[in-house]
Amino acid sequence: MHKTNINFGSKKWIRNIPNIETQTKKILKNSIQLKKKLKIKNTEISILLTDTDDMKKINTKFRNKKSDTDVLSFPSQHPSFFKKKIKLNKIYLGDLALSFGYIQKQKTNFEDYYKKILVHGFLHLIGYDHDNKKNYLLMEKAHKKILNTL
Repeated sequence: MHKTNINFGSKKWIRNIPNIETQTKKILKNSIQLKKKLKIKNTEISILLTDTDDMKKINTKFRNKKSDTDVLSFPSQHPSFFKKKIKLNKIYLGDLALSFGYIQKQKTNFEDYYKKILVHGFLHLIGYDHDNKKNYLLMEKAHKKILNTL
């Protein structure tokens, strides 16, 4: 079973995106089902759907960057946790924060970008990173695999 906790820091999400809760849960459930190590586990993720002002505050507090950004990921496990056999049946994957304002400013379809960045944040929660070329390519491959199934 997979549980997704969604908190709204901005009502813009509800007013502008039909079925945002259902879409978000579906994307994350699909993402988890594609990861063999997580498929039969009870997982939980918390998401904050917020806007520019709050995202700037969060980004400043945790990354010392005084700017808006599309997604912030706060994994509950160290990346090495996902490299070995997972013995736990219940896993809290972590928290994601997404900024409506930042996503809206992109010169692309909002919902497509939202899916892309939600998957990106999820991958960070399960140990992926893009800090070097090798890791970038691994993350990009996983990212494409998930997006191709949505």
